[in-house]
Amino acid sequence: MCQNVVVKEGEVISGFKKIGEKIRYYREKRGLSQKMLAKRTFMTAARLEEIENGQIIYQFWTLQKIAKALDVDLPELLNFD
Repeated sequence: MCQNVVVKEGEVISGFKKIGEKIRYYREKRGLSQKMLAKRTFMTAARLEEIENGQIIYQFWTLQKIAKALDVDLPELLNFD
């Protein structure tokens, strides 16, 4: 089983950062706090903050849970156009 890996020294992986920015955009658009979205996805607000800031590499299923909780199609979170 894969574990989440925290990126060292605040390094940011650009793809994960872009996805995190989209997650934040949709979360705020829906009027949700990080704590509220974290509760809907069964993760901590601290973990969600790391995801939104692109500071963590996460599993695909984590992104699926977030998309479902935000009522956003997964391809929309992955589209960088």
